[in-house]
Amino acid sequence: MAIKDLLLSTLPQYCETLATGKQVCFRPMIVSEEKALLLAKHSDNKQSILSTLTNVINSCFASSKDWSIPDFEHMFLLLRAKSIGEIEGFNIACPYTGEEVNIKVNLLKDVKISKTAKTNNKIKLNENLLVILKEPTLKTLMKFPDYKTSTEQFYGFISSCMKEIQTQKESINCSELSEKELVDFIENLTTAQFKTVVSYFDEIPQLQIVSEYTTSDSIKREIKI
Repeated sequence: MAIKDLLLSTLPQYCETLATGKQVCFRPMIVSEEKALLLAKHSDNKQSILSTLTNVINSCFASSKDWSIPDFEHMFLLLRAKSIGEIEGFNIACPYTGEEVNIKVNLLKDVKISKTAKTNNKIKLNENLLVILKEPTLKTLMKFPDYKTSTEQFYGFISSCMKEIQTQKESINCSELSEKELVDFIENLTTAQFKTVVSYFDEIPQLQIVSEYTTSDSIKREIKI
């Protein structure tokens, strides 16, 4: 056995429950992985950052798959907590008083999933047309990293989350259609129909870090990140 593999085999293993209820087991990051993340961060390239994060997550966790975005984000926070430290501190401007306050976040205890009513993934566009959507995953994010700022990528992001198109006469499996066909479909929606589709993504549960702090007026406040 190579001495590197000998060292890796002695690293501790941690098992935690994600905010979504899934169980994961992992080892802490090693120096070369922390260095890779630091270099990717300084590159300011979203694609490079996501690719490096994915490689590190896949190396450290006992199982790897196309994770949901909240699961992937939580896995990284767990990895960060066990590898570097559970407490992360930073300054924010209080939205109520405007003063700068220091926030201390426990990456193991302060992470939650936003509570919403059950998301309906069946979007009725009119009396004859229904679209079934699916949640975006890490693979979706990797392909469209700038979907929040690029209209072209946003359309691609939505198209990749289309699972099925139903009419009264047929059901069309979207995996059998090209990305161009799906994007064309989206671009030909009415404004009202498009807003209905987009609302699905707004309602998907998201990972949140919830922390309390006290301002100079002695009022205890809460912030969600």
